[in-house]
Amino acid sequence: MRYVRILRAAVLAVWLVAGVAVPAVVLAQNPVTPTQAMEAANKNYEAGEYQQAIDIYQTILDAGIEDSAIYYNLGNAYFKQGDLGRAILNYRRAYRLDPRDSAITANLAIARLQTLDRLDNNTGGGLTNLVQVAEEWLTLREAAMLALFLWLLTSGLLTAAILSRRFRKVALWSAAVTGFFLVAGLFSMANRYYTESTYPAAVVVAREVDVTSGPGTSEQYVVEFNLHAGAEVQVVNIRPNWRQIALPGNDFQGWVPADAVEQVSN
Repeated sequence: MRYVRILRAAVLAVWLVAGVAVPAVVLAQNPVTPTQAMEAANKNYEAGEYQQAIDIYQTILDAGIEDSAIYYNLGNAYFKQGDLGRAILNYRRAYRLDPRDSAITANLAIARLQTLDRLDNNTGGGLTNLVQVAEEWLTLREAAMLALFLWLLTSGLLTAAILSRRFRKVALWSAAVTGFFLVAGLFSMANRYYTESTYPAAVVVAREVDVTSGPGTSEQYVVEFNLHAGAEVQVVNIRPNWRQIALPGNDFQGWVPADAVEQVSN
């Protein structure tokens, strides 16, 4: 299914790629098949023509098509170029769509090891970390489907408790357990949605940026600290041309130019 989606995306890319350098032999053929379009991007990547591959993948995304494989390939191309910030950004976008893909997880971990800023994303205790792992393992859509399943299961168990005296005690206990996980899941989803919409995750894409105490340059405000490409932060406030960011745990905050960071969610 993923491959079919990528192929459909490639068709749109071919039509939009007038300004993108694609091997002439591919564009000369009429019509250009989706497979040939993807092969052109792959050949660019394999030949070390990473910017050309980036342009094609980005054109596909600009057409409004999101797929974890496209973000993953885009992250690989940026990584080969030495653009650590945009590599991590696109790995994060791929991970957001497919959090259980081992290749995405591995490359994201490798890229994170090369960042200059060591930021600890674990901000709670054991239970908090367990919830964080569960949230990262499931997409929001998958979590919603799981919640629906738990609701149906809980409803079925309660119905069984009403209709069957023999299994009433077991059904009630089972309904209590599934109901507990349902409520916990709903609270987790609500908190996750609120956090992602109010304090969206972002990645520093500038090679290095000063984080100031206000929305202005270092001449106007005090430089609180600086960050480097690949640092993962949250956006807590938006001003024209400026973004207020927070490090994990919100212990340190400050302002950076808007073009120094990009949000993980588009």
